[in-house]
Amino acid sequence: MIRVGTVIESPQTGERLVFRSTAESSNGELFQAELTTQAGPYVVRSHLHPSQEERFVVLEGRYGYRIGNRTGIGQPGETVVCPVGVPHSQWNAGPGAMRIYYEHRPALESAELFFETYFGLSRDGKLLPSGDMRVLQAAVLLTAVDDFIRITSPPLFVQDLAFPLLAAIGRARGYRARYPDYASSRAAAR
Repeated sequence: MIRVGTVIESPQTGERLVFRSTAESSNGELFQAELTTQAGPYVVRSHLHPSQEERFVVLEGRYGYRIGNRTGIGQPGETVVCPVGVPHSQWNAGPGAMRIYYEHRPALESAELFFETYFGLSRDGKLLPSGDMRVLQAAVLLTAVDDFIRITSPPLFVQDLAFPLLAAIGRARGYRARYPDYASSRAAAR
């Protein structure tokens, strides 16, 4: 379980996440995290949430986004909504830091697992320069959290066929969806 107030960082992507509301703290109602992203080339890969609406509340900076076929830049005070199942990506569109609230309804523990593992891999330098995970690690993690997040490429039917096999190979080679060293209590202490 991730506690409210836990801070995790991704040095490879220039992101910092502060958990404000979790599945446990909100009785499954709201996952909310404050994300700060430094200026730079990193773009969050196109993905979708199969069972959650996502809101982005812009607190500071310029929030670049693509939601479906719509591209825009959110300014402080604006809220951008991504409906359930719609592909989207995001980036820092300004010269300084960007700060937003991520909000997912309902809250899923798999969201917490995803961020905990992804940011832990980044701290250990185990992401590709693009910020993506290696294929076997991605297959292991993404099959464990597919109620929360699905990438949009390769197509979902290809993922449904290939990822379970790739995940089995990945687990046999030592990849995990959850690593004890990335647990929020240890991450907060770093």
